[in-house]
Amino acid sequence: MSAPVKIGGDWVENTDASTGRKYYANTVTKESSWEYPTELKVAEAGGAKPKDEWVEKLDANSGNYYYYNRTTKDTTWDKPADFKPAEKPAAGVSDWASKVDPSSGQTYYYNKVTKESSWEVPAGFVEPSANKEEPKKEEPKKVEVKKAASSSPAPAPAPAAAAAKKTSPTRETSKTTSGKDDDTSDDILKSVEEITAGIGDVTFESFVEEFFKLDRKGMFNSKTSVEKISSWKNELIKTSLLQLPPDLASEALQTFRNVTGYMGDRGSSKEPLGHVTKILSSLMLAPEQLRDEVYCQICKQVNNNPDQVSTVRGWQLMVIMLSSFPPSSRLQLPLTAFCANKLKDVDGGDFVPKYAEFAIRRIPRIFDLGPRREIPTQVELEALKRCAKVTVRINFLDNKYIMVQTDSWTTAQEFNELVAKKLGIEDPTPYALFEVSSDDEERVLEPEERLLDLVSYWQRLAVEERKGKGKGAKIQEFQFVFKVRLFFDVSDSDHAGIEMMYLQASTDVVDARYPCTEQDSLTLAALQVQEKYGDHPGPGKEFTDLEGVDSKTGKPKLMNFLAHKYFADGEDRNQELIQQILKLYAKLSGYSTQEARLSYLDYVKSWKIYGSAYFFAEPQNSSLRFPSAIVLAINSKGILIVDPDTKEFLAEYTFKDVVTWGHSSNSFVVVTGGMMRQTKIYFKTDQGKEINSIVKSYVERVMGPK
Repeated sequence: MSAPVKIGGDWVENTDASTGRKYYANTVTKESSWEYPTELKVAEAGGAKPKDEWVEKLDANSGNYYYYNRTTKDTTWDKPADFKPAEKPAAGVSDWASKVDPSSGQTYYYNKVTKESSWEVPAGFVEPSANKEEPKKEEPKKVEVKKAASSSPAPAPAPAAAAAKKTSPTRETSKTTSGKDDDTSDDILKSVEEITAGIGDVTFESFVEEFFKLDRKGMFNSKTSVEKISSWKNELIKTSLLQLPPDLASEALQTFRNVTGYMGDRGSSKEPLGHVTKILSSLMLAPEQLRDEVYCQICKQVNNNPDQVSTVRGWQLMVIMLSSFPPSSRLQLPLTAFCANKLKDVDGGDFVPKYAEFAIRRIPRIFDLGPRREIPTQVELEALKRCAKVTVRINFLDNKYIMVQTDSWTTAQEFNELVAKKLGIEDPTPYALFEVSSDDEERVLEPEERLLDLVSYWQRLAVEERKGKGKGAKIQEFQFVFKVRLFFDVSDSDHAGIEMMYLQASTDVVDARYPCTEQDSLTLAALQVQEKYGDHPGPGKEFTDLEGVDSKTGKPKLMNFLAHKYFADGEDRNQELIQQILKLYAKLSGYSTQEARLSYLDYVKSWKIYGSAYFFAEPQNSSLRFPSAIVLAINSKGILIVDPDTKEFLAEYTFKDVVTWGHSSNSFVVVTGGMMRQTKIYFKTDQGKEINSIVKSYVERVMGPK
């Protein structure tokens, strides 16, 4: 779907992906129509313009008020300097209509005369009788369009692609594949029923009675009631809610100022999210008593809160805290009980049960994961406010990529499985997500590492580096790359898995990660051409797709399939190599894409070095007479010790020869031999943990669990 184009006022023009038809969406009223807006037709024809005036409106997604100019059709979050409450044209009750906001599910009311919208039921408004309902016109289905970085606060609805064509999960038909809102499945979360069944007779009120400071009233500290201390208060507290040491109690008061500042319960010159980052920056490494305090403060401020906007923001704050750190074990069940009691609370709006359910399902999740390392990015915070997901780009070795949605609680291991499922891979075990820098340094993500925590880390590094080097300086950048980590055998029926293995193997061959002869490289290049272009067109026919010079390498395009070390400086030599590739290619006619991939893999699997992960290390056993620095090459066959200069194999240990292994923060050790004689070899390396993990994975696959 193309990006929305603003055409005037609050209207944007879109193109429906399934039909190619243009449609129009109003970013304020949430209307969408196939017909060009009447009000724009009038304005473009020189019709009378409304009086220049601003009106204040409420954005359902953020809970913030924004300002709309009836003359210019501009919208802004900041109160205009010339803002004055607009005089509303007279309108009757019949001019109001009820609508459902697609992003929040709430009912709001829209006046067809004044163009106002309100969450409150207009005085005298009566819902039209179902028996008198006018026939509905066929309109495009509405879905939410993500808000762009602009001054317009209201997201625009757009028609869904009713008959959108499905792209191949193997990435063959499209460079990009858009993620859907349910990319990160909630299946990994426990159900509300399962969680609430474990609450038993625990209540938040009993927690308040046991742990809150109830003696807090007046000169003699008379005791307040549980109901009063745990309900909304439109003034600052004078002491912490929980029994805290003096130093933490003072921090608790500042935390409450930020809680009420974000919720709008007190005036503040600071941006709302500024209060959030202030809370998180002080609590990320704080003792759990202070973290419990902020959860209790939020519960207090959303409980019996008469203001809908304040309540929305309070629940947003609850979700944000649950994305960053867990409550203590003593508060976990009482906090769950508090949220469970709000599942049927619609006094403050339909959104309360939705936020409560979302929170309930994340409480045990964050409790298992523990606190994160980094403060969420602005993008993540905005998504959390809506209980929504964040889209991340996942790259592949052939420069293709997919867009996948994830959330604050998704780990790398879960995400690996998700991407594999999205691609149609049967067994996700061999594949992993890597962090790859612009300096070509890579690191496999730890299984329990949270994706969005890493994104926050990248952003912080970028900010710090720009601050040190200056805005225009080149800084290190990072990306996620999904590729093969463990070179297990993949079933021939797993087409997506075979494609990933082939992509990894062909990339490694062309990049000369494996030593191979010129003839090997030519044969493999011919298989790549067959895989990519299909059968040879026949004698005398030209390959238009392969003509010319590649702009990146400066070599003929066919040379891209050859190992880089065989690139020749002379044109004659290059043409000779190309002719040899074409000659071999002609003999492969009849090979399907899958057969070409399998043949390629069969060829490289015969190499002793195939599928190796390389690690530089320093042997510590002088008796073995290894060089001072070697390369450990580990693959599914075993451990190879390679001379980094001559590429000679100095020693080979199959996994049948490996008795045991281990690692420390700066070493890897392996014990080889048999029952009668064993040799322990120490290697100095800062990659011991990853070496240990790979050896363990291969041993368990080849030899069974050990």
